[in-house]
Amino acid sequence: MRKKPRKAFLDGDILAYQTAFWAEVNDPDDFPIKLEKLVKQWTPDGVDDITIALSCSRVDNFRRNIWPDYKANREDLYIPEYLLDVKDHMRYKYKCKELPSLEADDILGIYTYSNKAIAVTIDKDLKGVCGWHYNPRKDEELRFITKKEARRFFFEQWMTGDSVDGLPGLWRIGPKTAQKMLEEWDEGDWEGCIIELYTSDKYKPKKKYDMSSKDVAVAMAQCVNILTTETYNLKTNKISLWVPKDG
Repeated sequence: MRKKPRKAFLDGDILAYQTAFWAEVNDPDDFPIKLEKLVKQWTPDGVDDITIALSCSRVDNFRRNIWPDYKANREDLYIPEYLLDVKDHMRYKYKCKELPSLEADDILGIYTYSNKAIAVTIDKDLKGVCGWHYNPRKDEELRFITKKEARRFFFEQWMTGDSVDGLPGLWRIGPKTAQKMLEEWDEGDWEGCIIELYTSDKYKPKKKYDMSSKDVAVAMAQCVNILTTETYNLKTNKISLWVPKDG
C-alpha cells in the first residue's frame, strides 16, 4: 500500500454547487464563509496542502467528441444564480487546478493515481481510480482503493453506464447484475464478454446510434474511464483514450 500523501485534491464542482445553492436561500454575501466551512470539512486529517479541481465547460469536455449526448441532459437543468461568483472566489481564495477539456474527476484521478494527492469527493466515479480516497459524507478515515478494485469498478461502470451523464450502458443491466456477471466470467475474459453483450440484441442499448455496436461499446468505456497518469500526459496535455485489446 502506498504512503498517504499530505496533499489533497478536492472536487470543486460539487463544492461550488453546494455553496451556490446555499447562497440562494441564505445571505449571498456570506457564501465565502460557507465555502470555507465546507473546504475545512472536506480536508482530511493530516493534510496540509489542498488544491481545488474545477471542470472545463461541458461543450469543451473531450467526452463530447466521443459521445455527443454526454451530459447533454443537464443543459436544461437549473443553474444556481451565484455559481460563477462562487467559482471566481474559489480561484481567488484557493489554489485551483483546471486542465483543458478535462473534468474535475479526471484531475483528481491523475493526481491520485500517481500518489501525489488524496482524492476528496462524494462522487462514486472515483472508485475507478487506484489510490487514496476520502468521501466527506461517508468516510471516517482515508481508504485505499487497489488497482484490482478500481479495475473491477471500471468494468461495472462500463456495463451499467451512467444515466445521469447520458451514458445508456447495457440494456437493463444494473450494478447487481453487472457484479454477478463479472463473478461468473473469467477475469481475463471480462473485456471480450462485455463487448459481446454490447453487440447482442438482448443487451445492447435500445436506441439506435450512427455507429456500430462495438463502437458504442468502446465509446461507453472511454467515457466512464477516469483519466490517470497512464492516460494523460501533464506535460503535453495529451489524452490517450482507452482502447480494447483487439484494437
